[in-house]
Amino acid sequence: MKKILFVMAMIMMATTAIMAQDAPAQTTEGGNNATLLQPAGDYIYYGNQVMNKKECVKFLATRNQEAYKTFKSGYQCYNAGWWTLGAGLGIDLAGSILLAFSPEKNSPTMLYSGITCIGLGAAAIIASIPTIFIGYVRLNKGINMFNKSQAAAVPQAYWTIQGSQDGLGLALHF
Repeated sequence: MKKILFVMAMIMMATTAIMAQDAPAQTTEGGNNATLLQPAGDYIYYGNQVMNKKECVKFLATRNQEAYKTFKSGYQCYNAGWWTLGAGLGIDLAGSILLAFSPEKNSPTMLYSGITCIGLGAAAIIASIPTIFIGYVRLNKGINMFNKSQAAAVPQAYWTIQGSQDGLGLALHF
C-alpha cells in the first residue's frame, strides 16, 4: 500500500511539474493580471495586446528602464542593419547597371566606377549581417530582462513533504 501511495504521489508531482512548464506564465502587476512579453516573429504579445517592435519600445519605456534601454539599442541596431543591407543592394544594382552599359574601350571610368560600386555594395551587405544579428540579440535580451523582473515578483507554487501528528504528508504551497 505504501508503494502504491508513493508511486501515485510521484506521478502527481511529475504531472504538476509538466503542466506548470506548459502553462503560460502569469504575473500580477499592481493588482492587474498580466502576462510576460512573448516574441513571435515580427510581433510581441503581452497578454491579449499585440505590438510591433516600435510599439514595444514605447511599452517598455513606461514599465522597465533597464529593459527599455537594451531593447531600444537593439531596435536601433536592427534597423541600421536592414538599412545597410538595402543600401548595399542598391549600390550593387547601380554598379551592375554601370558595368552593363559601359563601353569598355571608350570609357574605362564607367567600368571602374561599376566595379567600385559592386565592391562597396558587397562590403555594406557583409557589414549588415552581424549588425542585424546583434540587434536581434539585444531585442531578445531586453524582453528577457523585462520578463525576469516580472517573474521575480510572483511567488512560485511548490511541493513539500511535511510531518504532522498523523504522519508524513505532501503539501502544495502557493
